[in-house]
Amino acid sequence: MNCPYCGNVVAVRRNRCDMCGKDLTTYKRVYRVSNMYYNQGLEKAKVRDLSGAVLMLKKSLEMNKRNTNARNLLGLVFYEMGEIVAALSEWVISKHFQSNENDADVYMGEIQANPTKLDNMNQAIKKYNFALESAKQGNYDLAIIQLKKVVSLNPHFIRALQLLALLYMKNNEFERARRALLRASKIDISNTTTLRYLSELNSMLSSGNAGQAPYWSNGDLPEANNKGITPISSYREEKPNVLAFVNLVLGVIIGIAVVFFLIVPTVKSNIRKEYAKEELDYSSQLNVQLATINSKEKEIETLTTKLEEAERKLADEQGTQKDNKIYDNLLSALKLYTDVKAINKPSEDELLTVAKALYLVDAEKLTNKDASELYDLMKSDIYPSVYNAAFLTGRDQFDAGEYEKAVESLLEAYAYNPTYDYTLYYLGKAYQELDNDESAKIYYNELLENCPDSTLRDSTNTRLNSLQ
Repeated sequence: MNCPYCGNVVAVRRNRCDMCGKDLTTYKRVYRVSNMYYNQGLEKAKVRDLSGAVLMLKKSLEMNKRNTNARNLLGLVFYEMGEIVAALSEWVISKHFQSNENDADVYMGEIQANPTKLDNMNQAIKKYNFALESAKQGNYDLAIIQLKKVVSLNPHFIRALQLLALLYMKNNEFERARRALLRASKIDISNTTTLRYLSELNSMLSSGNAGQAPYWSNGDLPEANNKGITPISSYREEKPNVLAFVNLVLGVIIGIAVVFFLIVPTVKSNIRKEYAKEELDYSSQLNVQLATINSKEKEIETLTTKLEEAERKLADEQGTQKDNKIYDNLLSALKLYTDVKAINKPSEDELLTVAKALYLVDAEKLTNKDASELYDLMKSDIYPSVYNAAFLTGRDQFDAGEYEKAVESLLEAYAYNPTYDYTLYYLGKAYQELDNDESAKIYYNELLENCPDSTLRDSTNTRLNSLQ
């Protein structure tokens, strides 16, 4: 176990850190509670109580957010429930807390190694969202078609199975709804939504089919108990009765004749009528569907652009969630930062190396709060020490006539300190030499607004007036 204050390795039986002297009693208790919840979540996951496992694992992470075993298992549970985005999120966070020897790398590697499966899951999410919107707008048939495709692409997508069952119940297709819910219950045996839908379906069938066999009884009704008592008669040998035999034969012949001449034609007629009725009903339904499709074609055409835009945004968002390079850049910068901080008096070039690594991190895509705070801490420690060196590099390149390289170096210096007047002034000059007057005006105006006491204001006003 590592001390949360100084990071020193502490023996299991020790209640106080030997390095910093901090009391670890409360921390160890929280650590044990987190592991207890993790073990409970693992037991529930083994018996496919996925909803209960999610609850226990979330409690474990509330106690100790760095419990990578609980976080990895939570990702596996989400993956089994068809929630691929939530699973990847948990594994990325787990990798952030434990970069080496982490099972999350194996899980993400297996997903990335099968692009076809990953694309199917992506398409399943898109189609599910489209089906959900269609259901909200009342297009139940279109939603059912989309959900069937979703289930074929991702058979473990519990939310899709639940929505499909709900739409079947809406259309009074109770048997199909039951099959969808039972399929979902095999994936997660304690999902409250699935159990609630099954209970509602049972109530609907019980109220609408009184006197019939319940849907879970395989069509068998309980046999009535015959409590009557049959008297026992005395034995007697019957005499041969030829007339009874003749009557039996005649009865069989008459029965066959009745079946052949009366019942069979009636049954055939009923079958033909039933078939004709079903054919008429099907034709009517087909005409209604065709009319509905024709009426919706224009609406679909107008919504195509919005749908493509929504799919693009969703793809960008998922791409952001699955882009490990963001956190790789941050972890690389953190490695350089810790190496430099271990040096007593780091050189200016070493500090610049750390600053350049931080410059490559896209801070806007750091969705994790801890990662964002870590980035801000390193930036506030390194940038004030290197912005002048970066500016001098850009100025030397400007004096040498390498204006494009000067712009790149000066933009780095501007990122390190956006209020340094000399950086703003030389950026404007460099853009002016590159005939990019609009960019030059931006930095000249920024210098005048943010640096009221600068000695470069007169020169800046002169250059700005020449651009006007």
